[in-house]
Amino acid sequence: MKTKIFSLFILTLHLHASFYLGAGGFDIEKQDTKTYSFKYNKRAKHTYITELLCKQSPNINSVTIWITRNWEEEWFSADEVQHEIIDKGYTPLFIFYFFGDDISKEYLSEHKKEYFQQLRHFKNYLLKLHGQKIVVLNPEYNMAGCEKLETMNDIFLQSFQILKQDPQVVVGPCVGDFGNYAKTDEQKEWKLFHPSLYRAAKEADFIAFQEMRALTRNKKDEILTTAQRAYHLSKYLYKTYHKPTLLAYLAISSYGENGEKIQAEAFKKFLYYLPKMKKESHLILFSIFHYFDYPGHKGYFNAAEEHFGVLRKDGSKKASFYYLKKF
Repeated sequence: MKTKIFSLFILTLHLHASFYLGAGGFDIEKQDTKTYSFKYNKRAKHTYITELLCKQSPNINSVTIWITRNWEEEWFSADEVQHEIIDKGYTPLFIFYFFGDDISKEYLSEHKKEYFQQLRHFKNYLLKLHGQKIVVLNPEYNMAGCEKLETMNDIFLQSFQILKQDPQVVVGPCVGDFGNYAKTDEQKEWKLFHPSLYRAAKEADFIAFQEMRALTRNKKDEILTTAQRAYHLSKYLYKTYHKPTLLAYLAISSYGENGEKIQAEAFKKFLYYLPKMKKESHLILFSIFHYFDYPGHKGYFNAAEEHFGVLRKDGSKKASFYYLKKF
């Protein structure tokens, strides 16, 4: 117990806020002084999402930025992140997503050198930013056999060492919640990634996880029990690894028949489970995948990928938005 308390105390010293509520998205289209939208129009006048968050979602204090394999520093320049996010009181949550869906034992072996080169470049970028930075590493890495790969620990440990050259960084790995979503507590499934994490977890500042659901892949009941399953997973992670937990991204799509109603009901259930997660699993951050719907977004959930936001692409509010305001 002393070890648990000490590790939490050290983390508290590094974090500026007691709890972070985040949203995904960097910039949006601005039509006039009061109207915003996300129409995927590169020629339109854009502004930073923090301009809208401060007006519509004052409870949000973190902005998620994805660092993908082909990331270029110009996409989110250090000056922009500093002035438009950090200096405005928002903590950036960087999700380092180099391996992506291509991850496998073979891919790790073939691209490990390139991965560390990109990670060092990213570290140098972080050093240009003055303020708290939270970094989530390799989300959903625990598939294609990598969940059983003991050497994955060494990749994480070396990654931590590189990123912690910046004393303002806290960092942790991110497991994907895979399995049978008809169940809300599936420890047998969650134990599968233990071989890849048990050593690295000791040096991590937190253990992150994610939750994604959509009618294109999930039944309605599987979506509506997302909060309960997230609660049980966070409890399992804290009990197993004795580190604070972090929900790196919640993605509930509003696509499909009664999709917006289902999305709102799924969000509503977090009003009950989120306080329990903070208390019982020492959850330090909860972030939604997209604040706006994202036209043209592609991925595992097919057409549903474009509808993960709590705001529609024209800036109008879905029912889920009003539950997010209560988080």
